[in-house]
Amino acid sequence: MDVRTSAPAAVAGMVGRTDDLVRLCRATGRERLVTVTGPGGCGKTRLVFEAVSTGGAGGVVELAGTGPHADPAAAVLAACGFREEPGRAAVDVLCDRLARAPRTVVLDNCEHLRGAVAALVAELLGRCAELRVVATSRVPLGVPGEVVLTLSGLDPAGDGADLFLERARRVQPSLPDDGPTRATAVAISEMADGLPLAIELAAAHARSLPLDGIRDGMADRLRFLRARNGTTAGRHSSLLSSLDWSAELVGAPARSALCALALLDGRFELDAALAATGDREALEALVDHCLVRFDAADGRYLLLDTVRAYGLDGLDDAGRRHALDGLLAWAARLAGDVRAGLERADPDALRRVDRADAALCSVLDRSLETGVGRDVAAAIATDMAFGWSLRGRCAEGLSRTTRLVATLDPVPPGLAWAHGFLALYAGDVDTGLAFSEQAVRTGGDRVRARALIVLGMVQAFVDPAGAEPVLADAEAAAAAAGDDWGQVEAAQIRAYTHVHRSSGAAALRCADGVLPVLERMGHGQLAAWDAAIRADVAEAAGRYPEALREGYRGLEAATTVGEPVSAAGSWIPLLRALVAVGDVEQAGRVLDDGLRFFDAHPGLGIDGFVSIGTALVASAGPAAEAVDAAAAAAQCPGMVPVGAAEVGLLLGVARLRSGDPCGARRAAAEAADAARSLGHRGFVAVADMVVAAAARAEGGTVPLSVFDLLGSIHDVGLRPLVPDALDLVAALHRDAGRDPAAARLHAAATHLRAALGVVASPLARTLAPPPEWSAAPELAGARAEGARFGEAGAVGYARRARGRRGRPRAGWDSLTPTERDVVALVATGRSNAEIGASLLVSPGTVRTHLRSVFAKLGVTSRTELAARAAQAGS
Repeated sequence: MDVRTSAPAAVAGMVGRTDDLVRLCRATGRERLVTVTGPGGCGKTRLVFEAVSTGGAGGVVELAGTGPHADPAAAVLAACGFREEPGRAAVDVLCDRLARAPRTVVLDNCEHLRGAVAALVAELLGRCAELRVVATSRVPLGVPGEVVLTLSGLDPAGDGADLFLERARRVQPSLPDDGPTRATAVAISEMADGLPLAIELAAAHARSLPLDGIRDGMADRLRFLRARNGTTAGRHSSLLSSLDWSAELVGAPARSALCALALLDGRFELDAALAATGDREALEALVDHCLVRFDAADGRYLLLDTVRAYGLDGLDDAGRRHALDGLLAWAARLAGDVRAGLERADPDALRRVDRADAALCSVLDRSLETGVGRDVAAAIATDMAFGWSLRGRCAEGLSRTTRLVATLDPVPPGLAWAHGFLALYAGDVDTGLAFSEQAVRTGGDRVRARALIVLGMVQAFVDPAGAEPVLADAEAAAAAAGDDWGQVEAAQIRAYTHVHRSSGAAALRCADGVLPVLERMGHGQLAAWDAAIRADVAEAAGRYPEALREGYRGLEAATTVGEPVSAAGSWIPLLRALVAVGDVEQAGRVLDDGLRFFDAHPGLGIDGFVSIGTALVASAGPAAEAVDAAAAAAQCPGMVPVGAAEVGLLLGVARLRSGDPCGARRAAAEAADAARSLGHRGFVAVADMVVAAAARAEGGTVPLSVFDLLGSIHDVGLRPLVPDALDLVAALHRDAGRDPAAARLHAAATHLRAALGVVASPLARTLAPPPEWSAAPELAGARAEGARFGEAGAVGYARRARGRRGRPRAGWDSLTPTERDVVALVATGRSNAEIGASLLVSPGTVRTHLRSVFAKLGVTSRTELAARAAQAGS
């Protein structure tokens, strides 16, 4: 015991704790008993001494060295400078003296004498009306009226680093003052949990070790952090001594509980704590002694890293197994309870998992490290797959399932699915396919359906038509298993196999078929995908109000859940629609909002979506900016074929606008190849128009098939493309000097855009006639006539106008543009089926064209036809 009449003078200045000092001074000014608590080494004593050094203290009692049977009243009597009085108890003398001479008494390090000190303080305050007491303790005294101020560690990036550098420079003045030095100081402070004692012990090593060496030494902080002089008090001579002091005070049951809780990283809730310890009283004792932190606002517990390391050091094999068994049982119950909610993306289930996340991950990691309960861990990981996916943490989940599948033989079918699912969304397609195929072979209907969904999704990226029956099988299996998620997911991916083949009606049939199931589920992410499908279909069909409505709906649903891929699914058609209707300013705002969201929520393929969205909005601006944005998007790695096709079209149009028709033609041809591989009739049509417009700009021969293209676009129902196709045909009539026909078709295109509510597309702007030509009085009647056509009338007129060119009945010049394309493909040796796939018509239609060609040219075989084609080409 050390007694003083005033606080000891500090050797070095206090760094940080400014706000805590203000709080303490205010509390001591208005409260009679203030106890500063906190873990060992957090700076309680230093803060109190700093506070009373200005306000004055009537006595300072350092109780750290006082034995368990000592009378604290005698210590206080001596500290206040009062003499004993024979025959009177020390407490009576103390009360008499303090009642006559009001003062503040400081009681330092009360934790090991908590009961005796609490009784003394209660009596002193009751008998001395003007007395104030300030105490430091690792546990509150529990006296009525006590105000407790709890200290935590210093901010590692602020006061913690400042303290380290200040103390380090005392022993090593030449320490550099630069960014790397401070960054290392921050890292060391973080490893010290911001505890001033640990930071100062680490700084003392700067005399003989570089900062990197100190940081490396902190990996074994309990043994590394020891005083390098002989004057430091025992419990502060090392971090280990400080923790030993606290552990000794708390008692054996709580020490065992501390070791069990050390298995949990991060924050954990009461049920996890009890699963590990089975002892509520021990947990409360640990909180009381500041070995475990309890955040009342958050309702969770936390061990500092230094305390966790101490606990793990004291955990034997039997204790580890017992605690881990309890934690595995808790984690399995929790994962099972939230599984159905996660399948619905239920916000309450997600919040529950978020709060337990660190503890759940700790349990899985401890199981993997020790080999205890790996079968239980496999079930937990399977149930948690959707949680990791919805929170954009598939790679993290995959790292755990990878370790599990490597140690379990056979791999449970559910885990095989979960591993494949997480692998796909983490970007490891090969692993995703391999384990999904395994799950298909070994799983029941539920697992088989989910694994087929993974397989169908991958196939849909490159072969939508081939993926459709796989996904139909998955949907049926999911329905048989009562798996709502699988049924909706399979149907929605099926819908996209139709979207990517320009079959909007078929896509809506898929989405509508599972809408009752989706509404029953209330699944936010799948609702976002439903809206995204409808936005895509509506935009492709020219129903722009619907596309905007569904796009905003899907984007809101996805961002509410925090899931980026479904958000991108609505974001892209929404941006297309906004650009089409000419609301470029709003498109820019939606783009910027999306970029911020995706920056905070990365996910599979998001870089590609971001590059496409950026290029879409840029396409409405200056040609040079459009070229730059589309060219950058073309360089984005890992772009799926449908994305590559769209980027190629954006680049082709941008290059056409910038005066580079050759580059435009190359980009459009590459886009056409990607689009044809998918069967995407809309993108193929746009590519053909860009190629024709580029050939026109170069002064070359425009493919004759362009005259049939308009009718094909109209027949398929690609309404937004009809005005551009009309403008292209009109431009060709204008080039040939057929101004009235051109005027009618340009006017029809303008009228159709007004009906659709859109502005001229970037492609259409390259085809627009000069203003003086458009305003020519002699064409007014033709323009008025064209404005009355309507879509079907305009397409019919374009077909008839082409026919009035006087094509002969026989010979090479009698062939229609489509017939010439068929001949050209026959000359390459392609079959009817291959020609049909290239021209997006059936083999039967190809046979019909060939019969007509044979009759017009008077040939009887494909070989003879190829020879005639070569002759005509020469």
